[in-house]
Amino acid sequence: MRTAWAIYKRELIANFCSPLAYAVMVSFLTFNGVVFWFFMKITASNPAVVGARGPLQMFFGSTMLSVLSLMIFCPALTMRTFAEERRSRTMDTLLTAPVTDEAVVAGKFLGAFTTYAALWLPTLLYALVVRRYGPVDWSGLAAAYAGVLLIGGAFTALGVMMSALARSQVTAFVMSFGVIGAVMFALGLGAYIFQEEAQRRFFSYVNLWEHLEHFSVGIVDSRALVYYGSVIAFSLAMTVRAVGARKEA
Repeated sequence: MRTAWAIYKRELIANFCSPLAYAVMVSFLTFNGVVFWFFMKITASNPAVVGARGPLQMFFGSTMLSVLSLMIFCPALTMRTFAEERRSRTMDTLLTAPVTDEAVVAGKFLGAFTTYAALWLPTLLYALVVRRYGPVDWSGLAAAYAGVLLIGGAFTALGVMMSALARSQVTAFVMSFGVIGAVMFALGLGAYIFQEEAQRRFFSYVNLWEHLEHFSVGIVDSRALVYYGSVIAFSLAMTVRAVGARKEA
């Protein structure tokens, strides 16, 4: 536990002292600020079109803009976790240190996830902006943030796994983006394609769009918790095996 904590602190320092990390943060806040402004403008100019959905529900809901925010920035945050160790030739030093593979993976994952969560803190100001013009569903907002953290945790775990397998940060980003797009995004589209009930239920269970929509309106489905929790556990277990295989090589 102590070694995992030491690696976690090392990752946080590396994240918040890296120019690349600040470039990701500025890009993230700029992108989401523009998205939020866009939904605020739509809500104000076309209230009949959006119906009962407010700008916060649209911001966190199942739109391409919301999905892109997760698909792009999670790989950008995680691509350096192990790939950077290889580039700087510190991977062997880390693996031969008196730490377990589980501690290394846990520290790096928690460091990346904490950085991801920190990116969302400034977006709490969006609720204050909406509050000036109308009511805010605070319980629904809490569920929406729980959703982006849960889904982001799954994407972060996948990104860490890809970084452990890749030889460079660029490769890790491309692999993470591809896996997230294929497994977490495209797979869910099967719910709109297949007609058989069993198939529709399965693809609905892994449908990222549906999960985002539910979280955005305050619905926390236990099936989504199990699904994304399983993705996190599986990805981290595979990362531990990848790190262990490199140590034995």
